[in-house]
Amino acid sequence: MTTESDPRSLATICFQGTILGFIILAAIMGNTLILTSLYRFTCLQTKTNAFVLNLAIADLFLAVSAMPFTLATSIKYDWIFGNVMCQVTAVLNSIFCEASIMTLAFVSLERFLAIVYPLEYERMVTSKRVKFVIGFIWSEAIFCASSTFVFSRFTFLKFESICTVDWGYKMAYTLLFAILFFYVPFLVTAVLYCFILHTAIKQHKRVAAIKVGEIVLDHQSQKRDKAEQDRVGAKWTKKEHKATIMIAIVVGTFCVCWIPHSVSVFCLLDSNCQWHDSFFIITTWLAMLNSAMNSIIYGLMNRSFRRAFKSILFCERYVGNADLVTNILQERKEKKSYGNVSSLCYNTER
Repeated sequence: MTTESDPRSLATICFQGTILGFIILAAIMGNTLILTSLYRFTCLQTKTNAFVLNLAIADLFLAVSAMPFTLATSIKYDWIFGNVMCQVTAVLNSIFCEASIMTLAFVSLERFLAIVYPLEYERMVTSKRVKFVIGFIWSEAIFCASSTFVFSRFTFLKFESICTVDWGYKMAYTLLFAILFFYVPFLVTAVLYCFILHTAIKQHKRVAAIKVGEIVLDHQSQKRDKAEQDRVGAKWTKKEHKATIMIAIVVGTFCVCWIPHSVSVFCLLDSNCQWHDSFFIITTWLAMLNSAMNSIIYGLMNRSFRRAFKSILFCERYVGNADLVTNILQERKEKKSYGNVSSLCYNTER
């Protein structure tokens, strides 16, 4: 079943097409669920979730506007849509991928401020600043894609079945592109999460000390009030830590999916690169898989998103945020008092 132009067997073609098809379907369905949940339940519209929204938009547009061309090309083993569409899909790939990278970098900054500077968080992270940052992310992503037209070019890479930057065209630009638009954001993200981890460990030790101290202070009313305030603060810290862990997993997943692809760029700088085509195919799959992974992570780790997903998928007739929270409370095994609605789903100003 092989030809001179396409050395692959029919089984290989079917396998590649099936894998990419599942990735595209999962990315579209998962990110649509996130967007629908954020639109339907205003209690999910937090400052952190504003970046989740931005990430879902970038992943969904990537799955809809660029991935289908890669699927068709992986089957035909050639670009059949003309040079103009090759340039368009390459630009879209660059914009949406860079938007994802920058969104994750700013999410780590937002988590850093929430954990390390909790008292100043509300003052520093306002709704206007979040909107400004999201606007900056998309402006920077467009600049990233536009720079290629000036300093390099887009081309079709047959072994990856994708139109992207011609990495071997200008070495200086490729190195600068990779460093500025990929490695620097991830270095910043890694450093910020190191600070977050260090602070989280300190806060955990302090909370443990508070619990031990409560036994001694139990009969002193004034100090008991202080202990109660500390417990409230401990609940807030725990809530922030859960959100931070989820975002850290999102960032870690992005690294696993994208770092192999970024490493392949350095091989392509050498015209005599001998790496097998299967490596480039797998790294392309991983990069695309990331667009579907975020929704899976939110669905598994975040109780509010998980319940919202269930509501949408099974057409449950919730009337609003209170119903979502009520059902979350009913699912909890531990019978504790969790306060009002805003303690589970932050209000729109948080």
